[in-house]
Amino acid sequence: MNLFDMRFPRQLEAAYGREAIRRALTDRTIRLWPGGDLDVPLITMKDPLKKALQSTLLRGLIRCGFEGVSDKLRSERAGIANAGKRSDAPHGERVSRLILFTNDGAERFYRHVEQLLRSHVPRLLGCFLDVPGSVLGQLVTGKDRQIKLVMAEHKDAVSEILRAMVREQE
Repeated sequence: MNLFDMRFPRQLEAAYGREAIRRALTDRTIRLWPGGDLDVPLITMKDPLKKALQSTLLRGLIRCGFEGVSDKLRSERAGIANAGKRSDAPHGERVSRLILFTNDGAERFYRHVEQLLRSHVPRLLGCFLDVPGSVLGQLVTGKDRQIKLVMAEHKDAVSEILRAMVREQE
């Protein structure tokens, strides 16, 4: 996952430009796990990001949990492959899915996240949230629940969440 080569949703690039988005995402990065070699953006959960997550959740554009996210991405990849056989138009060359994961996962969890990110490049971008699963769970469900990973599963949701991250850096 090379942030310098990624192409973001068109609407987001039009509003901010690729370089502003990259700066916001590369300002703080973290190695996913000690034995890995993948650095991801480290994001602090502030009000604009909370509001963006809640807004996309209300529109039904957030999927929770590693297994559900993994299954959805695998299914979408198969659909893109089938569409690619019928058309010469490029598919999946921009970031259209965003996973956010918490800071309290086990090493095994982060190894699986790294594998997921590598399997779905360039469509998938991952960001490390500097909050525990209980905070994300409360935000997403309104209940005392642990959620360690969520995915924004539409380019509009991805744009809204990334826009919140960029605004925080301005």
